[in-house]
Amino acid sequence: MVGKLNIILINTMLAIFCALMLFWASFSYRPATQNITDKVGAALYYPEFPALELRYLVRTASNWVMERKSLQDRAAELERENLALRAAFQREMIKIPEGRPDMIDARVTLRYPEAWWKEIRVNKGTRHGVQGGAPALADGFLIGRVSRASDDYSWVELITSSSFLIAAIVDDTWDLGVINGDDKGNIWLLYTPADKDFTRGMTVSTALVGDYFPPGIPIGQVWGQGEARDGFVPLRVASGAHFTQLYTLQILRTGSGGAR
Repeated sequence: MVGKLNIILINTMLAIFCALMLFWASFSYRPATQNITDKVGAALYYPEFPALELRYLVRTASNWVMERKSLQDRAAELERENLALRAAFQREMIKIPEGRPDMIDARVTLRYPEAWWKEIRVNKGTRHGVQGGAPALADGFLIGRVSRASDDYSWVELITSSSFLIAAIVDDTWDLGVINGDDKGNIWLLYTPADKDFTRGMTVSTALVGDYFPPGIPIGQVWGQGEARDGFVPLRVASGAHFTQLYTLQILRTGSGGAR
């Protein structure tokens, strides 16, 4: 028993001595001490490598999250400004209710393959301020509106659905029409006059739809034309949003209490 205690004491003293020597060597810049320090550093490289890599990954992830949050806040701010400017432009000709819409950030939680172009479920509901009929945006463009809302989640009918109907306007010509989907990812602006010269690239936005659905929400651009009939021509509209990469969106909320 005494022999074991002596061995432990000797090992402890040697460890302390080595630690003191390394401590002293760290303040010396002579070649001998530098070699010792380099060898110790090389020996500790592999045990320290996982911890160093983990610290780097954590720091990188933290910076990425902070930068992404900053970009999302800036994007939301730009969307609000864009919406306010378009609404002010139309307000010169159309009287709209007072009240500035606000954004509710939401995440897509369910999208059935058989209803891919019809509706999606999001993780925000009436508890978060979502109201039935409220417009939904992605990338600053209209993608649909809330069809039904529960406490903690809501269903959004997509603008590409054949049951989706909403008044819209060609910004360059001020011609009114009705936006309608075809359940296949296509969007059409119906009932536009066939005698007008609509060119590719003209922007399309919402008209005055209701008391709480504001005009001036961007939808997309004119991409082509269909077959004219009865004095009207359907315009193919290319959405500004990416429906195949639809993971997050924003739902508008007005100070008047929501859409009707």
